[in-house]
Amino acid sequence: MESNRLYLGIDYGGTAVKMGIVSEEGLIMGAESIPAPSLPDEAACRAFAAQVGEFVASTGAYRSEIGGIALAVPGVVGEDGSVFSPNVTVDWPELRRQLGRLFSQDVVATLNDANAAALGELWHGGSGNAASALLVTIGTGVGAGIIADGHVLQGRNGAAGEFGHMTVVRGGRPCRCGRKGCVEQYASARGIVQSFREADERGVGNPVTYTAIEPKHDTDTVSVFKACRAGDARAQYALDVFNDRLGFALAQVACVVDPDVILLGGGVAQGADLFLDDLRASYREKCLSSCADTEIRTARLSNQAGVYGAARYAMFATQGLADEFDAFGINLH
Repeated sequence: MESNRLYLGIDYGGTAVKMGIVSEEGLIMGAESIPAPSLPDEAACRAFAAQVGEFVASTGAYRSEIGGIALAVPGVVGEDGSVFSPNVTVDWPELRRQLGRLFSQDVVATLNDANAAALGELWHGGSGNAASALLVTIGTGVGAGIIADGHVLQGRNGAAGEFGHMTVVRGGRPCRCGRKGCVEQYASARGIVQSFREADERGVGNPVTYTAIEPKHDTDTVSVFKACRAGDARAQYALDVFNDRLGFALAQVACVVDPDVILLGGGVAQGADLFLDDLRASYREKCLSSCADTEIRTARLSNQAGVYGAARYAMFATQGLADEFDAFGINLH
């Protein structure tokens, strides 16, 4: 390995973009989070790349010190490098071109954001000595990274971690993927806020318990969690729906993957004190009895898992570690 190189990991989410410069030893040398912009064309991608360049400069690093770049994206990454990402508007090939041009990189690697988070947890996080793990990232959408025998699995079509698009309610809420009843529509930040608003419209629970706290936007789970702590019946209803649908989905995946541990990451996991015990109970109620003892806990790296994983992936990509790529079951683009 080339020594003293730095790697740029960019975790592009539905509402925020997290960037970090990570050393080969796994130390974050600088990090930043900004609102996720729409990047539909060359001009927008060029402006965003310039913003990334400003971030790197603000850390005191030089562009020439960046040994590799990887993008963690909220969608399916195909073998040809194509990205299906219904929750964001980004010209991914153009963005890769602009970043590569700015940092003089021949390759800007791309991987699914949940796989990036799983890779980050595997490298420096909470999977510990587990040989297999399911990392579920819960933010604007819902994704998952699957670790089997110590390797992150992507699958032939790049869809191995598309946990958020499992159907949990037949004919349920329309999803941006074009289907209905996906777990993402009930267990994501957007889904939680939608359940809160539906409870309000239907007068769920005792309206006497309703507070003045209202979500400020479609993914504002901070307000929902605040309302729940204040005893708001609408917020509790939203979390009950969350726990029921997510518990069901986890139970189904456990029948197939049977992981040593299930890790919860992403922004929504920061409210785990409000729902984790109920989620565990929901899972145990619905799962195969032989899987009932599977541990469910929050991921250690929280919102930084994707940045860690993307940087690790960039490290593999630019150092020619083809054997390690094969071992992780991840395609390089």
